[in-house]
Amino acid sequence: MSAQPAGAGEHSGTVTDAPIHDVRVGRQAVYDHAYRLVSYELMFRGPEQDGAARADAGDLAGGETATSQVIAATFATFGLRAVSDGKPVFINFTRGFLTGMLPIPVEPDNVIIVVTDQVGVDHELLLGLAQLKQAGYRIAVDNYRGDLGRSALIELADFVKIDVNALPPMVVPGLVQQCRLTGATLVAVNVEDGEILQRCVDLGFELFQGDHLYRPATLHRRVLSPSQLVCVRLLNDLSNPDVPVARVEQLVGSDPGLAIRLLRSAHSASGAGRAVESLRQALVLIGPQRLRSWVVLTLLEGVATQNASHELWNVLSRAHACERLAEFVGGSDSDQAYTVGLLAGAADLLGTDLANVAEVSGVGEEARAALVDGAGAAGRALRAIMAHEREDTAALTALGFTPGEVSRVYMESLQESLALVHQILGR
Repeated sequence: MSAQPAGAGEHSGTVTDAPIHDVRVGRQAVYDHAYRLVSYELMFRGPEQDGAARADAGDLAGGETATSQVIAATFATFGLRAVSDGKPVFINFTRGFLTGMLPIPVEPDNVIIVVTDQVGVDHELLLGLAQLKQAGYRIAVDNYRGDLGRSALIELADFVKIDVNALPPMVVPGLVQQCRLTGATLVAVNVEDGEILQRCVDLGFELFQGDHLYRPATLHRRVLSPSQLVCVRLLNDLSNPDVPVARVEQLVGSDPGLAIRLLRSAHSASGAGRAVESLRQALVLIGPQRLRSWVVLTLLEGVATQNASHELWNVLSRAHACERLAEFVGGSDSDQAYTVGLLAGAADLLGTDLANVAEVSGVGEEARAALVDGAGAAGRALRAIMAHEREDTAALTALGFTPGEVSRVYMESLQESLALVHQILGR
């Protein structure tokens, strides 16, 4: 009988106990005067909200949590291309992010930072916004009414969002003129019918958003929660500039939820450029500063949990075994073998198929072929380890292995993985 961690192969039990949560993000399209879709506004969606409900980061007591969940869902769960087809997205940010107290973990290319009317305007905020603009981010002022306390924001704004329905008709032309003098793009929000749309066009608005054009929709996906404990330890290690890279790789690679998130965010950051084939490559692409920002954001989300030890042991044992077996057969990329083993374990936890996990993680074609089709040394190693777990000696023989070879590799991986689990959990 093959040696496995408790619970390995018990698919239904693993799914029931797995640290899984639902991720939701709302979006509403933004159009130009020719009715071409140019961007989306993204909205926080709590578990009890339907597609029509809206709860933005600036409206909530736990605003940082809402903002963090929107960013994580967009860039690390769905991927920007799936959410907006690569178009820029408007996201509401709270004061902590706007003043630099909290890091923004995504590049500025496709993010428009929205300053809601819930954020108080003072010197600290204006200084923070100026620094964000210098870093390349674009700024949008939400729900502008011409009030004196927020007028200083217009000088920094790339976009100004105005709700013409909420203002006296004689006030709107003056606001439009004021914003035009700064060069900001005018966005008409809450466009509810054709008459309002035409009035906004006549007033000189350039972008339009509202139920008349596109009702808010909600995207939904089940994901693995990153381990709170791993994130805390990783953040502590990253505070030391001399921390060994191997230690960072070990911690990130010990958490399937965090690993998938970072693979997806690296894929989003690389765009249509370099394919991401392994977790090590993803960490190089993200870099230590962005990695630290993602860990902080994960902790802010408030949804992370501590993985149960037996689940963690199951996944890590498979990942380490794939890595060792790929090295045994002379594979050139043991990092890729570890990554596909980790993703295969994550698929078991999520109760989904390997193709879906490949899509969710955003890995490149080579890693996807190894995971889904068993291609290359990494794919061959994964197929052999999975055959060993289900005690399929015929499949092992067909792959060119003996049961003894694979069993020895798997037993070594069990011991290595158990030691790592105890280290992470402080046992």
